[in-house]
Amino acid sequence: MSFNTDLLHAGVVREANGATLPPVYQSSAFEQDTAADLEKIFENKAPGYCYTRVGNPTVTAFENRITKLEGGMASIACASGMAAIMNAILNIVRSGDEIVSSASLYGGSIDLFRDIEVNMTSVESAEENQIVKLQMGDGDSAISQESNLDIEMTRDPAAVHRKGQQKTNMAGTKETQEMESYQVEEDGKTVIYSGTDEAWEKNAVEEKETSSQQTVLFDGLQNLSGAFSVSQDLATVNKEECFELTGTISGTQFQETFADTLKALLGEDSSDLSGWNLQASEDEENNEELQQKLNNVKVDCVIDIYRSNILPAKITFDLTDYLKAAGEENAQVTSYTLEVTFVSYNDTKKIKVPKAVKESAKDNGEDEAENSTDEMLEEENQEATAEAEAAKGIQSDIEGAAPQSEELGASWNSYTVQINGKVLTLPCTIADLESTGLTLDEKSLPQEYEIEAGDYQNAWFKDASKNTIMVDLINTGNDVKEAKDCLVGGIYVEQYSLRNEDLTVIFPGGIQLGTAIDVVQAAYGEASQHTESELVNVYNWYEDGSFYNSCEIDTNSTDGTVSMMGISRFEVKNGE
Repeated sequence: MSFNTDLLHAGVVREANGATLPPVYQSSAFEQDTAADLEKIFENKAPGYCYTRVGNPTVTAFENRITKLEGGMASIACASGMAAIMNAILNIVRSGDEIVSSASLYGGSIDLFRDIEVNMTSVESAEENQIVKLQMGDGDSAISQESNLDIEMTRDPAAVHRKGQQKTNMAGTKETQEMESYQVEEDGKTVIYSGTDEAWEKNAVEEKETSSQQTVLFDGLQNLSGAFSVSQDLATVNKEECFELTGTISGTQFQETFADTLKALLGEDSSDLSGWNLQASEDEENNEELQQKLNNVKVDCVIDIYRSNILPAKITFDLTDYLKAAGEENAQVTSYTLEVTFVSYNDTKKIKVPKAVKESAKDNGEDEAENSTDEMLEEENQEATAEAEAAKGIQSDIEGAAPQSEELGASWNSYTVQINGKVLTLPCTIADLESTGLTLDEKSLPQEYEIEAGDYQNAWFKDASKNTIMVDLINTGNDVKEAKDCLVGGIYVEQYSLRNEDLTVIFPGGIQLGTAIDVVQAAYGEASQHTESELVNVYNWYEDGSFYNSCEIDTNSTDGTVSMMGISRFEVKNGE
């Protein structure tokens, strides 16, 4: 048939009453034989009509005619130009696509694209819940960490209040840490108060911009507001209907758009990511290598938008592959997810640090303003000299060993450990260990934690930078004692519990984290026991058949460097 013939007759279905043109069906509802049939039609599981806004015979005839005239496969008639434009766009674009349009485009489309951006700029504060889950390794050597924080954020002045818990499971040993912090502006500087009711610390941040980074999320999502596909079904967050956008972006896109946002969200008190290269370095060669890795990485994202106000409701990132690419080769990340749920907006008017927190906080901030640059440099030189003096002594003859104190010795069964330049001999007192700058984390101990005579229990010590080591607290007496009154019989340090280089731990023979296993074996000789797995190799040395007078060195199976080391010296009653 010709175009003119199609124009008149295409799409016409023989009508029951003999009409030569499709009648105008003005009915809002359509009858079916059964309710089940009606349900199937409504859910698009069977052909037919149920409600005129979903489908109408007159509209169907029009769609069929347009399909015939255009030589297409099918057509959809929409109730408005806005609906037609959005149906076309959402079925064409994919995650990462860009839309170029004329300024004279139908105004409704422009308004929709700008709704999220405009609404975000009106947000002055947000209340959210943040859950971060990290899994490293598997089996007996698995380490898992989960933080759950309730967060309040304000834009002007830029401030953040976080409160929640962080749970850690290290090879079956569980620890729960309460966390709370305030980040505010004081006298033109960003100040962070962190701790609990028992002890607070105050730290000044040199760059004021660090505080404003906490609100970067309000702006970061705007850049990718059109980069996701919209689900046909509504999601539910906080009992409210939400539009759900899903997409997969490259590691490079995430790096460019969300890296700063992620660091702002995680903050000081969440799961540590300092081992991963979230920021560009000054080394161009390393940056180029990192970018090549990230180009091949995919990050799955889900963004839920409240239907009522077109504001973010929930954001979920699966960062497992991203951290595998951006992290160290021996990191062994098996899972990492970040989930942020926005509970409400503009309910927090001001974030104020309680008076009791300010008065009790130990100030670890910057030097006084009157200190000149020369004075600060001189202080740094003095500190460096002091550290050198503390560490000077013998240099092991074994290549690759670290410089150590003469007191430390060369053999593991000297039962000595050098921490921040000070040598301890096991067993030692808690006071001895605290003299190195570490303090007993009593939050890791149950209330009135007691140890039976001749027994031991694990505990944790930390420094001001939140570097952590695990110890064996031993009761060498004849009566039950509180944990804090016991001795330290074992010291263990591993790479995942160190946030920075403020804590230095050296074992006899110059052995430390990162030392090659060949260097360890040259210093300690052949191990009494050696086991291997896909992730870690474990070396044990025992003295006189005692399980507790021993040394354990774990190495990464990938490169053979030390990832954990521990020395213990004590006896227990009825011990295995």
